[in-house]
Amino acid sequence: MKGIVDRIEGDYVVLEIGEEIKNIEKEKFPEDVREGDIVEFRENKYIILREKTEKRKKTMEELFNKLKE
Repeated sequence: MKGIVDRIEGDYVVLEIGEEIKNIEKEKFPEDVREGDIVEFRENKYIILREKTEKRKKTMEELFNKLKE
């Protein structure tokens, strides 16, 4: 299961999974999890998909820059 970190609220990570929003205990994520990270659930914990996160971030920046033109 993959999702995008929407935000971190206290001891919970708010995760978007498709059109669904879930609050998941922060302890199941790496310590360096951040808003916008793409994560995947594997072996009873979440891992950050760093390459996909960076690619998404770059795409979002490009779209934003086009809007400014």
